[in-house]
Amino acid sequence: MKSCFVSLAISTALAVPMFAHAAQSQPARSDDARPNIIVILADDLGYAGLSSFGGEGIHTPHLDNLAENGIKLTNFYATSTVCTPTRVGLMTGLYPQRTGLDHLYHYCAPDEGLSPTEYPSLSQHLKAQGYRTGVFGKWHLGAAPENRPAAQGFDDFVGFLDGNIDFNSKHNTESEVDWWVHHERKAQSGYVTTLLNQAVVDFIDREHESPFFIYLSEAAPHVPMQGPNDPPLRTDDFYAYTVQRHFPQQEYMRRYSEMVASMDDGVGMIMDKLREHGLEENTLVIFTSDNGGEAIGVRHGQVNGAHRGHKNSFYEGGIKVPSLAYWKGTIAPGGINHDLMVTMDLFPTFNALTGARIDTELDGMDLTPALLRNEPLAERDMYWQHTHKLAMRRGDMKLIYHKEKPELYDLARDPLERTDLADDPDYRAIYQAMIQASAEWRSQTAIGLPAERQLGVAKAYASPCKRDLTKFNQGKTYRWTEQGGVIASPGS
Repeated sequence: MKSCFVSLAISTALAVPMFAHAAQSQPARSDDARPNIIVILADDLGYAGLSSFGGEGIHTPHLDNLAENGIKLTNFYATSTVCTPTRVGLMTGLYPQRTGLDHLYHYCAPDEGLSPTEYPSLSQHLKAQGYRTGVFGKWHLGAAPENRPAAQGFDDFVGFLDGNIDFNSKHNTESEVDWWVHHERKAQSGYVTTLLNQAVVDFIDREHESPFFIYLSEAAPHVPMQGPNDPPLRTDDFYAYTVQRHFPQQEYMRRYSEMVASMDDGVGMIMDKLREHGLEENTLVIFTSDNGGEAIGVRHGQVNGAHRGHKNSFYEGGIKVPSLAYWKGTIAPGGINHDLMVTMDLFPTFNALTGARIDTELDGMDLTPALLRNEPLAERDMYWQHTHKLAMRRGDMKLIYHKEKPELYDLARDPLERTDLADDPDYRAIYQAMIQASAEWRSQTAIGLPAERQLGVAKAYASPCKRDLTKFNQGKTYRWTEQGGVIASPGS
């Protein structure tokens, strides 16, 4: 599919009313056939993160029910192998490299973020079509006011701005309480996933008479690993980005499965609320993940199934994610689709469903032929880049730059990427062609930091946040005992 970028023709003067104005006049539901849209984006959920996708010891009855009565998307990829760029792809329908945001955003760099004027978001677009819009959970697209959800066209926001927070204390990666309720920073007790579940059903209660777009950007099962009854891992006087390396296998998987189950409970709540208001047949639900599971999850529980790799790599385990679509009465139940799809395809898909028009050619592809009519999608090359790493897929062939010499795999014969064909003379022509195509794509697409990277050459990202954690933690360290995890001073 040919890609080009032209600025979206959406007025940058769109009024973005705050929560207090949620009762403004909207089209009556009885006269509006446009579907409600709910996107649920799990965080670091690997391909085998749901029981319907082969997860062992994972209990997800509500999501499994949607998969059984909707369509499973078995060849769905995240736009990136880490958090922020996948969200950029979802919100813009573009390769994140076009925006320069292919690396993790840091909360302490307020000048970094997705610009709603340069790259108008899906939420802005749907709002212009009369949709009520809400984002619940992880934002991770900019902490400055001009990059926050309100500026991006969201009527409501409950959640956090940073990449992850403690599920109980709400402390983010800078040891600050990072919790927002209706766009305002506010203290709120409770387990993060439970709070998000309730916020979504409350939004449906308020807005069910208008078409609505809900973006449930889950915190789970991203670190820090905590089930609903686990104590805080970050406090006012102790911080660690992650401590799961200390967990034995059984403890890690107990926490992981409880985090996923809590997320699944929320799906049950949402579906019950849709039925209560008679909206199930007028609501499209998409569930997917922002990237594959982390390396420790692979070691402890094969959270990516048999796939090679994990988050932050471009093997299948890093970018292939569990996905499904459900729309009662519109999507035929029990379907399985193997077409190549990617997160940034959702933007043009929703445009097609809502009758919206934009003056641009997006990188994503409209999925409605496959979802609604079981028609095959057109073949296309697909690209991924993050820092110095790059991947390309052409048909069943996949090129990967993890080092300066790229690897080549034939996914039809070798879906687990065990045999590198880079030196196989039978594949020399396709190998060279894909190397050239990748270089051309990057030269035409990437700006900013993505364009500056040298492929295959690792270079540490210079974080603007440098803290003395030893001093902050006053000598305390996290260690695991048979009685459970503790924060203890040396020698205690």
